[in-house]
Amino acid sequence: MNYIFYDFETSGLNYYFDQPIQLAAKLVDENFSVIDELNEKCRLRDGVIPSPTAMLITKTDLEDLNTKQSFYEFMDKVHKKFTSWSPAIFIGYNNINFDEKFLRSSFYQSLYAPYLTNTNNNTRSDLFKIILTICNLEKSYLNIPIDKEKGRKILKLEKLAENNNIAHKFAHDAMSDVDATLGIAELIKTNDPELWEHMMVFRSHNNVSDFIEKNKICIMPPTTSNGEYTPVGHLTSNPDNPKELIFFNLNEIVTDDILNSRTRNIGGLFKSKILKKVKSNDFPIFLLPEHLNDSKRGKFSENLKEYNRKLDSINSSSNFIMNINQYLVDQLADYQVDNRDYLSASEHVDEMLYSGFTGPSDWTKIKKINSLNSSQDVMATLETLEDKRLEELYKRKLYSENKSLLSDKVLKNHRLYISEKISNDSEKVPWTTLAKARIELAKAANDTRFTNMNKEMEKIEKYLNKIKNEFID
Repeated sequence: MNYIFYDFETSGLNYYFDQPIQLAAKLVDENFSVIDELNEKCRLRDGVIPSPTAMLITKTDLEDLNTKQSFYEFMDKVHKKFTSWSPAIFIGYNNINFDEKFLRSSFYQSLYAPYLTNTNNNTRSDLFKIILTICNLEKSYLNIPIDKEKGRKILKLEKLAENNNIAHKFAHDAMSDVDATLGIAELIKTNDPELWEHMMVFRSHNNVSDFIEKNKICIMPPTTSNGEYTPVGHLTSNPDNPKELIFFNLNEIVTDDILNSRTRNIGGLFKSKILKKVKSNDFPIFLLPEHLNDSKRGKFSENLKEYNRKLDSINSSSNFIMNINQYLVDQLADYQVDNRDYLSASEHVDEMLYSGFTGPSDWTKIKKINSLNSSQDVMATLETLEDKRLEELYKRKLYSENKSLLSDKVLKNHRLYISEKISNDSEKVPWTTLAKARIELAKAANDTRFTNMNKEMEKIEKYLNKIKNEFID
């Protein structure tokens, strides 16, 4: 199967209220030969104030960005290209915890179905998780940089690329990051093809389920650069969410107190890492003894008999497993209630990505609206949408792309919304306001990372003033 290596540069870290400003991607075959590529930038949406720190780190020129295509034109190209490249394995560097979230939110806000990377035979992996898996296995082909003062391994993409003689011209440029990610992935796959293919198994929920069914005892890689490899045994899955898997840390002693834990005490076992929760659709990686280096493999083999005894003891305690399941069901129910209450109380459609699925009839109506050229017809059709999130999102799109199709009332209300949003002086709002941006910019002036960047700071200040003059009377 082909791979899609991709990377976003964004206006900030909040994937609900910030947005991508650059997307770079390369479609490669199974041998990592480039088939096609994409490199696009866009300007900020009305009402999106960029984080000055992010702009300084990425050396983004906001004046130049303003000449680029709109966010909606940008996302149209991304969606078209990614769809034409599918099915494929989507991969980046920390993409599941960052880029993937921005991709989903951006699809949602630009009126596309958000789950492209794990639907229609697409799957996803993450090179950062792969590096975490192998960074302590003493692989001779991979040179992991070390912070000599702290004695810690450095897993920053630019440092990894530099230490392994992989071209990475500009840190925080999306295409440079894609090239570095692709280069490191190729290095691993070329030198360790069996391990690479083993890790690619975990790119889908079904594959993960099949693996743990065959391997009740396996090894969980560390979650930090200096962490330990942990032998674990699979116990159960959430009865209401089969993608939530529960493992027992087999380094722990199985006591009667643990096995007799009541439902209300199960949470403490997770906090103490006796129990471990894994999401099967987030590219978890599990190892087997043959994947370890000699010392780690020997330790695992010496204790395998004891691990099996522990797992048998736990599985024979039906009450313990039952109480774990009940705890998981209760936790999920509480989360759904809290989340639903929060979303229903929220006035911000931006953060309602996960509040429900859009039905096929509404998607059909969205396509119909795209062909309408009368304000009256557009407004009338929007009102028939069952998913009211889409109604608001489409009005925002039209405000950016074709104001003539909006009624005077809608235009006035949306402009007022933008004005109130960016001028909000509360520290509690989750987006960047003009006030927050100016505070952040003042702090940056005293940050050693940005020494000799006065001109860049002046450009940011000029941009903030421009936005203020445009939307605040």
